[in-house]
Amino acid sequence: MVRRVPRMRGAFGQIIRNIIGDRRDDVERIPPTASNRRRNEANRPIRQRRRRQQEVQDDDVDSTEHAHMEEDVPQPPQMEQTADDTPDTSAHPDADESDDADDIDEQDQQTGFPGGPTVTSLLTQYEHHVARRLWEGEDRGSLKVITHGLKLKKFAEVPMPAPVEHWIQESGLMHLSSGYLTMADAGLISAFVERWHRETSSFHLPFGEMTITLDDVATLLHISPHGKFFNAPLNMNTNNVVRAAHEYLGATWEEACVEISYNKRAQYRLQWLRDLYSRLIQTNQFECAARTYLLHLVGCTIFADKTHARVEAKYISLFIDLHRCRDYLWASAALVFLYDNLEDGAIHDTRQLGGYMSLLQCWIYEHFPRICKRGDRGAVPAHRPRACRWTAKHAVEGGLMAYRQRLDGLLLEDVVFTPYDDDRANHPFVSVSMFSGYLRCGGVSVPYLPERCLRQFGRIQCIPRDVPPMPDSVDWVWQSTMRSSVETFRRLYHVATFPGEVTADYYAWYISVSHPLILPPSTVAPSSPHTTVAAHAGPSSSAHAGIDPRDLRDRRAAELAHKALNMVRPFSEIHETLSELCRLYDD
Repeated sequence: MVRRVPRMRGAFGQIIRNIIGDRRDDVERIPPTASNRRRNEANRPIRQRRRRQQEVQDDDVDSTEHAHMEEDVPQPPQMEQTADDTPDTSAHPDADESDDADDIDEQDQQTGFPGGPTVTSLLTQYEHHVARRLWEGEDRGSLKVITHGLKLKKFAEVPMPAPVEHWIQESGLMHLSSGYLTMADAGLISAFVERWHRETSSFHLPFGEMTITLDDVATLLHISPHGKFFNAPLNMNTNNVVRAAHEYLGATWEEACVEISYNKRAQYRLQWLRDLYSRLIQTNQFECAARTYLLHLVGCTIFADKTHARVEAKYISLFIDLHRCRDYLWASAALVFLYDNLEDGAIHDTRQLGGYMSLLQCWIYEHFPRICKRGDRGAVPAHRPRACRWTAKHAVEGGLMAYRQRLDGLLLEDVVFTPYDDDRANHPFVSVSMFSGYLRCGGVSVPYLPERCLRQFGRIQCIPRDVPPMPDSVDWVWQSTMRSSVETFRRLYHVATFPGEVTADYYAWYISVSHPLILPPSTVAPSSPHTTVAAHAGPSSSAHAGIDPRDLRDRRAAELAHKALNMVRPFSEIHETLSELCRLYDD
């Protein structure tokens, strides 16, 4: 019996085949995808040489034009062998195809993807990532996003009786009702989503990785980073959804049935919850009103889904016992739900995005102040979430493409790795954010790896460890190793002497495993956050303005320096030289 082995790509797959002795006499069929066709073209000269050698050895072996479509060809009768015979692989058609498959593995390991990683052991799903398709010229445009800020603002106008306010305060979620934006910048968010990778739970930027941490969530939203993960029913049938609305939300059985019949799924409309809440406070059903308010609140914030109008009925289980709401790890829930939706958004075919967009956009405002417009209300009191500081403004001219260019042109000085340092008296650092492992929200678990983003913790960024496998019990690891994980983090990673400090070998490693740029250099004229209107002024625009010709030359030189910076390989010696030159011109 021939032993079949699941096809594993790259050097790791070759090691496994060598260990088990798999000669790939019965190789699996390679899918006729676009990437495999490109690899097939690259390997065509090698296969042609092998075919000519085979034709000399055996004129009966048919040459095939598409060797990557591996089909089992029965041996002619005169070539049948007994069990004691030694197989003649030089005349076996599968042997050639097996070699071709190995060549594809070796080429993928060495050359990777155009514009993408050359070593594919980290971003194992890059072939299906939106960044790869964008580099090849397939632009899906901006995602549809929404903040629900106007819904929350309108809901806040409804009077809140003291008993209801007590329960909302006790839940630890009151701050979600004020930390929101009323407008989402779809181009800005889409540009960051194109750089998100599920394997590392981080954004891959020109200078390395960054992510949204538990400290970011706790500081921006003022929700608890401590507590326990919660479970929510994976599936709720129609009867359970109706019963939950009737028993815990105070809806009549008839109106609950009508609502579920209208939705045709286990969800409640946000508008229906608002209407129900207004009726409940008029009839003094305060506990039901509190549950209704909280379900609407999380449906507009940390559990905002792609429907943009409904919330999953399963989350009502979190508010059945209002006394226990504070025990849940809400910061982790917000992070896991957002990570999961970012993963979905990084797939090329996705057209709209779920998750807490106000959290993501405020995080961008904090860390990347130069690439977008933002309104700043100034310092906020200690009792309010830091997200209240920001207001959304209209997108920059050029929208998504402009943001892509600005992200491609980012320099270290454009990034604020530790934006809350001047506000720690009001928003203390959350040490649990240095935990490394997995976080869970209901049935979804995601890797949380702060060692990949050490500069956000004021540490020297080094090459991180491999992404660990998910443990059998995420809850047990969190409860039993959280403290030791934080201590290990503090012991292993040294404090940086300046913002953005990295080890000498980090950039070379990062370039090999990631995609620092999202656009091919020839796609469009580069646009950098440093580029000013003056930098684009040509001689004709000021020939009669009495401007010194030397100023014109300097402006033109600055423009060319910025253009050249976006055309060379990041982190190379010439890139560093051009970066310094651009800084001199900008100053």
